[in-house]
Amino acid sequence: MSVRYAEDFVVGTEYRFGRWPMTEDDIVAFAKTFDPQPMHTDPEAASAGQWGGVIASGLHTMAVYQALVVEAVWADVVGKAGRNVNARLRRPVRPGMVLTGKAMITEVTLRPEKGDGILAWRAELVDEASGEVVLIVDADAVLYLRPAA
Repeated sequence: MSVRYAEDFVVGTEYRFGRWPMTEDDIVAFAKTFDPQPMHTDPEAASAGQWGGVIASGLHTMAVYQALVVEAVWADVVGKAGRNVNARLRRPVRPGMVLTGKAMITEVTLRPEKGDGILAWRAELVDEASGEVVLIVDADAVLYLRPAA
């Protein structure tokens, strides 16, 4: 398997995500473990609440984003560590939605003196059916430079 390093990324390159169906069972199961609030775990209580039904936890939405961005971009990258994540939840995620999206490289700063580079990107997660953005993520990470031969 080939691997990618910081210098392999080009500003403006876009990576398309796969698809992630959101089911009520998955939303409730995730929330019962990680965010046990009634709007995420109790369909009856959620129906009477402000959202009119169960919605996914923001943590669940972020976890789906992470799975999709790793598959699309990071699975073959030699990285040191993530640095910053700025996430904005734009709309509730509901059962029946299929989430997809994209990430675009916004900045690449190579630092040969440190043997690494900083890679920044913007990503959007959208409801496939409506095209509505449910999550925007601006983030950056430190990636290794290719070792000298």
